[in-house]
Amino acid sequence: MVPLLFLVATTTTSNSTSNGNHTKEDVSSPSHHILPTVLVLSLLLLIIALLAWYFLSRLKNQRKAVVTTVDKKIPNGILEEQEQQTVVLLPRSPSASKTYFPIPVDQLEEEYRLRSADDGKLFREEYNSLPGGSAHGTYEEANKDDNKEKNRYPNILPYDHSRVVLTLLDGNPCSDYVNASYIDGYTEKNKFIAAQGPKEDTVADFWRMIWEQKVATIVMLTNLKERKEDKCYQYWPDQGCWTYGNVRVAVEDFTVLVDYTIRKFCIQYQASDAAKTPRLVTQLHFTSWPDFGVPFSPIGMLKFLKKVKAVNPPFSGPIVVHCSAGVGRTGTFIVIDAMIEAMHAEQKVDVFGFVAKIREQRSQLIQTDMQYSFIYQALLEYYLYGDTELDVSSLEGHLHKLHNTFADGDRVGLEEEFKKLTNMRIMKENMRMGNLPANMKKNRVLQIIPLFQMTLTELFSP
Repeated sequence: MVPLLFLVATTTTSNSTSNGNHTKEDVSSPSHHILPTVLVLSLLLLIIALLAWYFLSRLKNQRKAVVTTVDKKIPNGILEEQEQQTVVLLPRSPSASKTYFPIPVDQLEEEYRLRSADDGKLFREEYNSLPGGSAHGTYEEANKDDNKEKNRYPNILPYDHSRVVLTLLDGNPCSDYVNASYIDGYTEKNKFIAAQGPKEDTVADFWRMIWEQKVATIVMLTNLKERKEDKCYQYWPDQGCWTYGNVRVAVEDFTVLVDYTIRKFCIQYQASDAAKTPRLVTQLHFTSWPDFGVPFSPIGMLKFLKKVKAVNPPFSGPIVVHCSAGVGRTGTFIVIDAMIEAMHAEQKVDVFGFVAKIREQRSQLIQTDMQYSFIYQALLEYYLYGDTELDVSSLEGHLHKLHNTFADGDRVGLEEEFKKLTNMRIMKENMRMGNLPANMKKNRVLQIIPLFQMTLTELFSP
């Protein structure tokens, strides 16, 4: 830009000097004021260009800084795993722990509203008051040299007193170890096994645990790879059969649904003397847990939980639940299951007390206050609206029932069911963009604003 202007100025000057007969009137004419004017304009343009470059650079760096901060605070699965292959544990509140009492179900909505205020301040306080684990728990077996490599994350280990113990192989004293812990249900002892996602070199131990514990149902709450990070090794064949250690695994069937996939396996233990009777194992793989945060709505998780209960046969062994580390999403699932049972049995829920109890069996179950508040959200959803899923075959009967039953105020059942929809809570915290002052005038109806679901990473990504 500057060289071009300089060329124009030089040409003008040379043309003037080439005319040897010019007079004083020529020197003082307007054409001789072009050069200083062009120079001033060039300088101003240069300054504007430099300022624009400066501010754009600052804005770009600020965006990068925001994304970096978010990544440090909430990596995949809400601080479930980090690139360093350790589970990031949130700092605990230095304040003295408080005691939180059970909540009657008819007060659950109000308690959820209070805890959600101020960006979930009371949820964070309640979560930070939880004990981290057992004060007397030890990790001697998990820390043995031969077992250290079997742990996906060195800071998430099973307690000695609650770990799943496998049978010894060939007299190897460390062959009984697997990173998995027994976890109680609401009333049923050892209803679950909370396990880490198998590594490539621990798949045989995982399937041996499935066989020895007479497991019929596996609940998987992570994808194999998330945000380019390995979360779990694929411990099943895509088709046909494969043998892992002494356990032969054959794919019988699979069904892909919106929120989860169901896979059915026929497994058989092949001992040296004779093969054992085959068994059917069902894996339910929840695929809709996002990389950041928790599921946007608990509806998918509640339907998934209902399916798990339906397929798990009576008198089978524990239900194996695993994510990557076996504490965050795993603990969330287990607590929701237990508290729904408590809701039916006692008409109250004690999330704080139950999480404190199961952390005696495996430390750090429930990794963040966001997962903790999601448990309450799922329980409130279940209490307010119940199970609304219907088979097509039962639709006619359900519709007939709605038309012929009456509620308070002589409303028929259909009107009562619609009233539940109109009474649904408005999640204002999910309408941040629409409620910004700059966007308010763009809304025709202030009560109808689109939900904001994008993460900062998605917002600033190219």
